[in-house]
Order: sequence, then structure tokens, then C-alpha cells
Amino acid sequence: MNKKYVTQREAADWLGRSEKTLYKMRLNGLLIYGTCWIRKIPQNPNSHILYDLKACEEVLNGLAKAYMKEQANSTKNIEVASA
Repeated sequence: MNKKYVTQREAADWLGRSEKTLYKMRLNGLLIYGTCWIRKIPQNPNSHILYDLKACEEVLNGLAKAYMKEQANSTKNIEVASA
């Protein structure tokens, strides 16, 4: 896609997540306002949301890498009892 910003439906399709999941990610602060998403009319809190796919992918990839690193570190600290 060549557009800077896309609709919520386009973003959901492209990122492989539901529109509701994107909404929850915005509410939880995972997708950052002004970086990953903006409002079509900034002064209107009911305005449509537009997403920057490149920024969203970077954030989601970073979260996935952090999760994988955390999982790898937690498995190293498991003690195994000998019989």
C-alpha cells in the first residue's frame, strides 16, 4: 500500500487482527496515538480512526520480539530437580 494512513478495516485486514483487537490495543496504549494512529478529524473524539501500517507493524514486531526474549529468559531460570 502506498497510502500513509488507512481505515480501521484496511488495517485489520493487513495486520491480521480484528477491528475490535485494534481498538483494545489503542485503549491499552500498545498502538500509540500520533505514531500508529490518528483521528480523521483530530478535534472530534467520535471521528474515524486512521492507521499508519508501517508504524503499527514496527510496534507489533517489537512487542513480539520482547515477548520472545522474555520467554527465552524465563525458561533459562527453571530449576530441574534430580531424582
